[in-house]
Amino acid sequence: MTTPSFGSTLPWAEPSCHRKLRDAVRKWCEEHIVPYTEEWVEKGAIPIHLYQECAKAGLLVPIAAGKSIPPEWSHYPFIGDIPASEWNGFHDLVLWDELIRSGSIASLFIGLTVGAPPLRQFASKSLQDKIFPEILSGEKRVCLAITEPTCGSDVRNLATTAERSADGKCYIVNGEKKWITNGMFSHYFMTAVRTGGPGAEGISMLLIPRSEGVRTRPISVMPGPLSATTYVTFEDVKVPAEYLIGQAGAGFKQTMINFNHERLWAVFQALRGCRTALNDAFEWALKREAFGKRLIEQPVVRWKFGNMGRKVEALQAWTESVVWESENLSDEEAGRLLGGVTALLKVEAGVVAKSVAEECLKIMGGLGLTKTGQGSRIEAFYRSVPSLVVPGGSEDVLIDLGVREALKLSRQAEKARAKI
Repeated sequence: MTTPSFGSTLPWAEPSCHRKLRDAVRKWCEEHIVPYTEEWVEKGAIPIHLYQECAKAGLLVPIAAGKSIPPEWSHYPFIGDIPASEWNGFHDLVLWDELIRSGSIASLFIGLTVGAPPLRQFASKSLQDKIFPEILSGEKRVCLAITEPTCGSDVRNLATTAERSADGKCYIVNGEKKWITNGMFSHYFMTAVRTGGPGAEGISMLLIPRSEGVRTRPISVMPGPLSATTYVTFEDVKVPAEYLIGQAGAGFKQTMINFNHERLWAVFQALRGCRTALNDAFEWALKREAFGKRLIEQPVVRWKFGNMGRKVEALQAWTESVVWESENLSDEEAGRLLGGVTALLKVEAGVVAKSVAEECLKIMGGLGLTKTGQGSRIEAFYRSVPSLVVPGGSEDVLIDLGVREALKLSRQAEKARAKI
């Protein structure tokens, strides 16, 4: 661990990477977000106008892009004045780390960060040219709609249908999606639908505009209302045929590739949540006295901090390793080689987050149960941990996926070696 030139100097409270970008994002968030977070949580919503403010500040383009920014997007503003040609996966990590640190603002972008990549990677240029100016300017919003009431991690068996009309000009969509983040205020739904027979081969990806037949209602979830978690119903919704993303029947593969960045994003959340909790627990332990000593003078408390620190730094190192690999592989190769690794990384992030949240809460005592005051951020993190564990694939499903993918790559390597 190195001592950062910014933020907290307490152990394991801050990572150290891309300080120019980190300082720019932190400064903007400290001015526009942090002072209002408690108010927004109490009201249950983030002001609508803030999204376009984020666009003007240069946040939306890198959030939609992920690890690299297309040259044709270079005319949009960028936070931190990072040239589009230099943007990489580590900038993406730092950007999200700072947005998550600020509190509620991260909830505003979940739909964009998981809904935009399929449009960028697989859609026709004409559809990209129509939709991206709307969502990158902050005029409209997009979300990802995969999960269904009877089909969570089992994407292969989703039931929402999209049937081609008799004249071939549109798809008629019927079905339901559940737990859709940002769905309440989205104008577009990047949706996995069944255009063919059963199984993965019958799934396609379709961009569905909010129109007649699209109904949304809020779902109350444990982390709170700011993510605008939504139940979406499609009833005879007509979608232009040109809104099909890529080829019919390619939706399952597109979804799996998209999961890599979604799962990485969950890891980013876990890392910053752990560091924030460690910071607040350390501050308390340095001043709280019990049994004639400050908490930090108790060997058992130092043991807790040491164990949390080693887990967080190990998770950071593994995360940066996967980010580096993703940065240096094509999208296709990253999808083939990193799917299982990223699944297991997300599992580890959830395990570490659960451990750190619980230990920090115990160090805080009663303050760790309180939604205001010194323990409020730890209480919020503890409450949010399930939202890191379940979405994007639950632990049991992802562990199994990680093993199956590792075995598949092992067999491929054996066959390649046999040919030498």
